[in-house]
Amino acid sequence: MDLIKTTNEKQIIYLINDHCPNQAMRNEFQTNTFTLKINKLEIVEKECCGYVVDEGGIFLIASITLHNLSNEILSFSKNDLLISYDKEDPYEAEEYFGVPYQFEDEIALKPNEEVKGKLVYIIAESAKKVTFRYFENYDDDTEKQYKLRYNLDC
Repeated sequence: MDLIKTTNEKQIIYLINDHCPNQAMRNEFQTNTFTLKINKLEIVEKECCGYVVDEGGIFLIASITLHNLSNEILSFSKNDLLISYDKEDPYEAEEYFGVPYQFEDEIALKPNEEVKGKLVYIIAESAKKVTFRYFENYDDDTEKQYKLRYNLDC
């Protein structure tokens, strides 16, 4: 997968691997009702679409594909795919602020529909690893966690 790093309007493209032990599901996971694939990660230092990140932070933009596998309409929130870096606790994506193809705060997928878009996160400039997490909750109050992990140390 590509990791694109933008510094002072210069782009550098790195190839990174996920930590997925199942090579058939590289950069993606499948639940009972949908698949989520991370197509590309982009690091943008300092400024993105007119917004400036605080000192010590960078923008991480995840280009993802969601595919509804069910026969029902599925609703997603940008808050459903959490991120953590290094040993930090997981947190939500940033609110919509105009990054091209950025997902709105709520997403609805028709049966068998596939959509592509972006989620924007702010992480520490010093981050070496990121983990994307999705928690699937069941009626019996149990949950299953799905993870995609990446090394950013290029």
